[in-house]
Order: sequence, then structure tokens, then C-alpha cells
Amino acid sequence: MITALQLADGVLALLWALLRTGGVVMMAPLLGAIYIPNRIRILLAMVLAFALLPAAGPAPDLEPVSPAGVVAIARELAIGITIGFVLKLATEAALLAGQLVSTGMGLSFATVVDPQNGGMPLLGRFYVIVASLLLLATNAHLSLIALVAQSYAVAPVGAATLAAPEARLVVDFAGLMFAGALQLSLPAVVAILMVNVAFGVISRAAPTLNLFAVGFPITILLGLVILVVTLRTQGPVWDELLGAAFGLIGRLFGGG
Repeated sequence: MITALQLADGVLALLWALLRTGGVVMMAPLLGAIYIPNRIRILLAMVLAFALLPAAGPAPDLEPVSPAGVVAIARELAIGITIGFVLKLATEAALLAGQLVSTGMGLSFATVVDPQNGGMPLLGRFYVIVASLLLLATNAHLSLIALVAQSYAVAPVGAATLAAPEARLVVDFAGLMFAGALQLSLPAVVAILMVNVAFGVISRAAPTLNLFAVGFPITILLGLVILVVTLRTQGPVWDELLGAAFGLIGRLFGGG
């Protein structure tokens, strides 16, 4: 029979585990998307905390309202946010790639109002959807949960910390996001650039031709065709980005 003291210890351990899982749900792609209601995100964080309770272990011997307890709470939130933020950086390459392609195609005039990212280009939304589907198709969400579980062994609750060299790795990882965005958008950007150069030559030969009325639809149509053709070649780029993200999370908190 469970005593009141054991129940209180279990609830306290659950709350400590909820700090880290809450930070992950707050920042991770899909889980932390703005279109997911706050109640659902809180429920997901609580379910993850309950499922990972055996890995998290007992609650630390700290008073939550003490200075040491407040610092420990902040550390747990920071660890969870860092884990989700690294994975979010990998998927943010999709948004940047969509912005680059949209600018070349002329679709940057039409934006989707997004409370999280501001004015998101239409192709940015498309790339984000593709990245989200790939996350689910490759079971990246399960790998993320496994890494969070491993992080409790490497960085125990209440005693974990993030050193400055490790934080530097997260900052350096942002460079890979820009490189991935260029790899995703480069074929379409180069093809659209060649089309614009051709239209420039035509405008010199026929100055009276209304290139805006003629070239704009052609540029959009060609851009969409190139987008569909190059979509199949994006798999290796996403594998590299997601692999690097999970590798960094593993080095930071998973013992990898």
C-alpha cells in the first residue's frame, strides 16, 4: 500500500522531471509549434515526464523555494530548452530555404501570417511541412525521447549543468542551419537566376516587351517545376541535418 509520504515523493519527482520535458516540448519542432494548443503541450510534457520517471530517478534533496532549488529549476529548464532548440535549428533550415527560393520566384510578395515566425513565405511553409513529415517518417520524435531519457543518466536532475564549451557547440551548430538552407535552395535559386539573366538579355533586344507581365508567370511556373524535381534530392540534406542535430544532443546530454 502506498503511503502519503511515498505519494508526495512521487509527485515531487514527477514535477522535477516535468521541468526538463516541458523545456523540450516548449522548443522542439512539431511539439512546440504555435498551432498546438497550450493544454495539449502541457499534457504532452506531463505524459513524457511520467513515462521517463524511472530514468529521471528520485527527486533531488533540494527545497524548490531555496536559492539552490531555484538555480536547479532554471538548469533543468535550460537543459530541456537546449535539447529542443538544437532540433529546431535543424528544421529552421527549411524556413530559410523557402525564403531564398520565394525571393527568386517572386513569391515573397505573398506571405502567410504566422504569429511564431512573422511573415512566412509560402514556400517556407511548404518546406517546413516537408521537414515535419520527414521527422515523423524517420521516427525522429522517438529518437528525441530516447535522448531525453539518456540525458537523465548523464545530467542527473538537480545536479546537471551546461558548461561554456558545450554551449559554444550549440552556437556553432547554427552555421550548419545556414549551410543546409543553401543546399536545399541552391538548385532552384541557380535555375531561376539563369531565367532572370535570359529575361535581361531579352529586355535589351526588345525594350518594349512587358517583361513583368510575361516573365513573372514563367518564373513562377519554372520555379515550381524545379521545386518538384529537386524535392527528391533533398533526402541526403535532411539526413545530414537531423543526424548532426541528434549527434550534438547526444554529445551534450546523451553520453554520445
